[in-house]
Amino acid sequence: MTVHPLRLVVLTRNLDSGRFGTAVTRWFAREVERADEFKLDLIDLSVVPLAELPGRIGDADAVMIVTAEYNHAYPGDVKTAIDAVRRPWYAKPVGFVVYGGRSGGLRAAEQLRLVFGELHAVTIRDSLGFREEDFTAEGEPTDPSTSAAAAAMLRQLAWWARSLRDARANTPYPE
Repeated sequence: MTVHPLRLVVLTRNLDSGRFGTAVTRWFAREVERADEFKLDLIDLSVVPLAELPGRIGDADAVMIVTAEYNHAYPGDVKTAIDAVRRPWYAKPVGFVVYGGRSGGLRAAEQLRLVFGELHAVTIRDSLGFREEDFTAEGEPTDPSTSAAAAAMLRQLAWWARSLRDARANTPYPE
């Protein structure tokens, strides 16, 4: 375990059992817990009040958004949650785990990159995208290289999180 673990918020929409997004989120949370750089803070938007989000995002060193793609975009409740936070996004690294449709959710990730750029956040290049057939009924990826891809993405996120945490501590982000 690192001396100062990075606080990672994993922001998801709904953790009801039987949903594909729940399987993806729970798998990814296990991957985060394997990466000793991070301390996980899982936020389920279906139960966490919007008023709590600015403080929890503000306390985080990095954020991963886990969301579906709907109509070639991301869901409205994710946009509402993002907009409820505003200033705590500044100089914060953000990554994406997306799912749905033939693109595996990648169109949602690309649109989210535009939104987070406007919020002065830094999005990491790599993301993970899944279709339902990419997971077993037990909630595990069918491709054995998926965990390695998640680990690589988390290493990139950790680099940005450390760098930006130090930068924010040394020099406040200009507005």
